Amino acid sequence: MSERTNLHKLRHSRTHEALRQVALRRFASEGFAKVTVQQLAQEAGVTERTFFRHFPTKEAVLFQDYDTQVEWLADALAKRPRSESVFEAVLASMESYPHDIELVRQAALARAELITGDQIASHLRVVQSSFAAVITDFVMQRYPDVENIDLVAGVAGSTLAAAMVVGVETWGRNGCVEDLGAISATCLDLVRSGLSPLR
Repeated sequence: MSERTNLHKLRHSRTHEALRQVALRRFASEGFAKVTVQQLAQEAGVTERTFFRHFPTKEAVLFQDYDTQVEWLADALAKRPRSESVFEAVLASMESYPHDIELVRQAALARAELITGDQIASHLRVVQSSFAAVITDFVMQRYPDVENIDLVAGVAGSTLAAAMVVGVETWGRNGCVEDLGAISATCLDLVRSGLSPLR
């Protein structure tokens, strides 16, 4: 990849994140409906046309944290030591979440104000599928010699991804006031324990 291509990707990434952060701050302080794309572009130092190159709609900003989470999760899992169990690796990766949790909270609150719970749940199902694919791939690469690894990895990925998304849904439903990391850890621990409270 050329230096020019790398520079272009870096500039694109910085502009994208700057627009997202400006938007979430403005949505949180002024309300989603009152903020215009023109205002967001101006504050980020770009044109409206540039805004729409990064986000097809103003609403799309509210779901950007989902996309970045999937890329981040794959990178975080790849860095975990082989000595960790799958549960430990997923939990540690979640705990190392690199984004500003306050911006994530603002996005979740803005989504709750803007769209219905069913619409949010629908988007979270897409996220769950993406998380499942990342975790499944991680398990398959880490344990290639396990018998029926396709089946084992698929079940592990789907189960752990569902637990993660239930944690996010619960956090959002409760007004985003609790500790998201603690809720997520509780959900993963329930899976790890074999749902021991139900035994």
